[in-house]
Amino acid sequence: MKITGNIAMLELERPNGAIYPTLVWDEKSLVLIDTGFPGQTDELVSSIEAEGFRAEDITHIILTHQDIDHIGCLPDILRLAPSAQVIAQAEEAPYIDGRKTPIKLAALEAAYDSLPEQMKQFYATLRDGFANRRVAVSQTVESGTVLPIGGGIEVVHTPGHTPGHIALYLRQAKIMVAGDAANIKNDRITGPNPQHTQDMAQGLESLEKLNAYFCRGAIAYHCGLLLLDGAA
Repeated sequence: MKITGNIAMLELERPNGAIYPTLVWDEKSLVLIDTGFPGQTDELVSSIEAEGFRAEDITHIILTHQDIDHIGCLPDILRLAPSAQVIAQAEEAPYIDGRKTPIKLAALEAAYDSLPEQMKQFYATLRDGFANRRVAVSQTVESGTVLPIGGGIEVVHTPGHTPGHIALYLRQAKIMVAGDAANIKNDRITGPNPQHTQDMAQGLESLEKLNAYFCRGAIAYHCGLLLLDGAA
């Protein structure tokens, strides 16, 4: 779904609710923010094509954080667009490239002996998923970094959900891509899901940080788009 002249929100369906990667572009760049779950590559590619682009033309992939629903199709997209730069926050990079065990996987490993059988099966699926999706990060960024692509993409460090989680402020359109740092409820921006957030106090501080920006709209990864008051 096109939001402005150079931003589209993609919708990938899941049994427990859709997720919403974002596509941003300019004359020289095609930027994909987050890549969906493993197994969603065909749907992701079709969504990109529906906006008039080819996955092969992606120049940059920005990852808001390490979770499997955000990096799941990353290796497949890189096979289609091998020159694309992978961008992530510095603290998240070791979890994405395999130097560190992803946080949610490590928590399951630590509690493995006490897990019910269903959760042990989930752990095995998650472990295998991450093992097949270790990808080198081309560029690490910090809060305040402005990427000179897509009309200017400002990195906003929003820890809480994970330590290195980032949101992306699309300066030209004044749209905030919040990843999992925020949700949308009753037409309001709310904080991250406590069940899946490592440090909720940090998460609420990050929400305040996002609210300090003047935004015409926000995209939450598990909720979609909210146009804010005064937005066209």
